[in-house]
Amino acid sequence: MLAMFGAFTAFMPLFALILPQKVATLPDLAGGAAVQTLSWILVAGGVAAGSGNIVAGAISDALFRHTRSRRWLITVGAVALAASLAALAVADSFAQVVLAIVAYQLALNLMLSPLVALIVDYVPDHQKGRMAGWLGLALPFGSLMVTVLTITAPVAPGASTTVALTITILVVLALVAPLIVLWPVPPLIAPETAMEAAAQARRRWVLHDFILAWTARLLVQFAAAAICPYLYFYVADVVRPVGGVRAIGAAVGVLAFTFAILSVAGALYVGWVSDRLGRRRAPLAIAAILVAVSMAILSVAPGWPLSVAAYGGLAAGLAGFLAIDSALVAQLVADNSRRATLLGVMNLTNTLPGILAPALTLVVIGEWGEALPMVLVMQVAAGGALVAAFCGSRLRTLR
Repeated sequence: MLAMFGAFTAFMPLFALILPQKVATLPDLAGGAAVQTLSWILVAGGVAAGSGNIVAGAISDALFRHTRSRRWLITVGAVALAASLAALAVADSFAQVVLAIVAYQLALNLMLSPLVALIVDYVPDHQKGRMAGWLGLALPFGSLMVTVLTITAPVAPGASTTVALTITILVVLALVAPLIVLWPVPPLIAPETAMEAAAQARRRWVLHDFILAWTARLLVQFAAAAICPYLYFYVADVVRPVGGVRAIGAAVGVLAFTFAILSVAGALYVGWVSDRLGRRRAPLAIAAILVAVSMAILSVAPGWPLSVAAYGGLAAGLAGFLAIDSALVAQLVADNSRRATLLGVMNLTNTLPGILAPALTLVVIGEWGEALPMVLVMQVAAGGALVAAFCGSRLRTLR
């Protein structure tokens, strides 16, 4: 869990604070040029992340078959991650920043891919829901680190990012070190040939369920991508809080705090419930329905109190869904010696929505202006979450 906190510390402050600040310091960039430059950097990083996670998963599986451990790849990834962040600190041109971010994404996934596979290797099925819930706390922890960096290394136009990146490197290494140094437990599930032979009879429906779980997570993550990056503009153009421009920042802060608290509650509670019930299909579908209802309410601009409640519902449903889905996928791939590779394929559901939602928003903006596209995309996302609930209801019940 600490190592997962380290992984989220590595990327949430970087993309929320440090990278935009770094781009602003590049020569001959201002206003729209800086935004465009940042967009190209993010696209390059996203491509590296999507492909890098799958490749890292394949490497992790190969090493695991020979050494029965994933610690070595996690160690290499952590060291490479620190080096890439250090390279970003000294980068002073567009090309250098792009190379540093691509190296960073490859290193992050080199560490993250085997880290995610540990829940399959070591956690029994009846505890996977709770463990996935605890791992889900990494998201609010990463948000907390953003706040910490704004205090210890305040963002200012043209300021150096060296202090913030140094703090990030130290925190990441400190959080990952306990797993690397203090991990004596042999794997719960070894990739034996006999196990694979015994699993052939159920392999066909496992693939069927994996596809359904992949589709469901993609659609739910799309819902999050449809509003979370645009929260400020949603408050400003759709909610329009009393008090005008001065009230926007406070309103965003209230929504962000609500999201953090209820995402913690949703991940822990829903993961625990799914373990107690011994079933994951019904809680998964209910969580997706909660996401769909919350997005539908937010899209009709219901007024401030109901907007806060709906955004909280989105947080709880999203966190609960991801916790159960992570546990369920871990069960599905447990019998496969290439499980880290399959988890890398599943990771595409995290990267693709971040491309699809902004692209759809830009297409709609060209026709209708600023505020309406957010509402339309949110309504599409609500419909997608309902489809995700249907996919969840069609999954086989795993013991």
